[in-house]
Amino acid sequence: MRAALLRPARIALTTALFAAVALFGTETSASASDAASPHQPPRYYLALGDSLAAGYQTLPGGGHVTGRGYAQDIARTLSARASTAGRPFDFVGLGCPGETTGSMINGGCPYPHPYTDSQLAEAVGFLRAHHDDRTVVTLDIGANDVDSCMTGGAIDVGCTVTGIGKVRTGLDTILDRLKAVAGPNTRIVGMNLYDPYLAAWLTGSQGRTAAALSVPLGDALNATIGLTDAAHGVPTADVAAAFRTNSFLPLTSLNGQKVPLNVARILQWTNMARGDIHANDTGYQVIADTFLRKF
Repeated sequence: MRAALLRPARIALTTALFAAVALFGTETSASASDAASPHQPPRYYLALGDSLAAGYQTLPGGGHVTGRGYAQDIARTLSARASTAGRPFDFVGLGCPGETTGSMINGGCPYPHPYTDSQLAEAVGFLRAHHDDRTVVTLDIGANDVDSCMTGGAIDVGCTVTGIGKVRTGLDTILDRLKAVAGPNTRIVGMNLYDPYLAAWLTGSQGRTAAALSVPLGDALNATIGLTDAAHGVPTADVAAAFRTNSFLPLTSLNGQKVPLNVARILQWTNMARGDIHANDTGYQVIADTFLRKF
């Protein structure tokens, strides 16, 4: 995910937004299963994805940090479980800010990263090397494939549909390659996305229109992620639901005013108050807890 400026949306939502969902049909309902047992802590945790997986956050006084996100929260929990069970544990984080499905496959992530090839190639190599080990893998990817389609608060529907199509084909390739080398004790869990652009609600009547338009956009993207995950037998951590993304009601208090619950959650659990779409410490813990329920 990358930061973007919010201004009032100026276009009407069309049914083309939902065309991406139609790409899949309705027959994909594969259930996730593997040999990993929740009663035995994993030996390894491999975190894959973009800036959320990298734990990216801007700082109140300026600048940013990485390594302070949901992957680190998950690693601490899994490490504690392993320690209690008297088992070894290692965490490997490969997330790269700015990563798209395409750059994850082919290389070229714009942010410094700890691998020489693509993130996917590095992950495949890791899973091959640890084929028989008990391993948990988390994956968040796709936000940067559509992020540029909303600039200045205006939604380019054609760009969005194209971007969602890229997520579908790219995620399909990523999961194909991961599943091909995953061992019997490897559990892969995907993730859908919260909607940072709900924060536009606070910018006035046109901002409320932008916020309302962003929800079905996110729904289409999340449907794509969920369907593709399911087709590969991969469960999806429902982060969108945890952030109450579709809940314009009830109204709740935020800084002395009444706002929709989904807007409040975005302002409370991300850094959107200063224009940063990334989660804050609270939001990252919510994401971590949503993942952990799938292990």
